[in-house]
Amino acid sequence: MKYLEIVRAFSNKGINLFSTKDFEQITGLTQKSAWAALGRYCKKGLIESPRRGLFYFADNPPYDYLLANKLYAPSYVSFETALAYYSIIPEVVYSITSATTKITRKFIHQGKSFKYLKLKTVSFTGYFKKEDYLIADPEKALVDYLYFVALGKKKANERLNMAKLNINKVREYASLFENKKLNQLVNQRW
Repeated sequence: MKYLEIVRAFSNKGINLFSTKDFEQITGLTQKSAWAALGRYCKKGLIESPRRGLFYFADNPPYDYLLANKLYAPSYVSFETALAYYSIIPEVVYSITSATTKITRKFIHQGKSFKYLKLKTVSFTGYFKKEDYLIADPEKALVDYLYFVALGKKKANERLNMAKLNINKVREYASLFENKKLNQLVNQRW
C-alpha cells in the first residue's frame, strides 16, 4: 500500500490516532513490515509518534484532549484544563492536565505539556465522552482540583466561578475521596 492509500484507508475509518496494531490491521502488513513503514514515514515527517506505539498523520493531528486520553490511559481531562474549558476559572491554561489511576506522569509533545495526576480508583469517575475524548463534568473537575489543594499540591484559585455548579454533585464527588480537608474546602465555598 502506498502512503496516500494508507491515509485514505485511515480517513475512511475515521481514525487519526492509531497504534502499531491498528496500522498492521488496516494496511495488511506484517508486524515487521508495519514497523519498517512507520519508521520510514516518521523519518520523512509524514507520521508523528507522541510516544512509542502511538501515531498520527502529521497533516491531520488529533485534538489535544483526545491525544491526552491516549498518551496515558486510563485518563480523562480534568483539573484546571477542564475548569478553564467550562469557564469556572478565568485563566488560559497552556498545559493539559488529566486524572489517571496510574502514577503521576508528564509528557511533552510538540511543545505541549500533558500532565497526569493520580487519583484513587474509587474516585476515578465523574467523566463522560464528548466527541471522541473523555472529560470530567464541571463538578468533578472542581473536586479533583480541590482535592490537590487540600493535599497542599496546588494553590487555591480564589477566582472560581461556581454559580452554575450543582452543590449536591460536588459534595457527592468529594465524599468519594474520604478526605476531611477536601470536605472542609467544599463546605467553605458554599
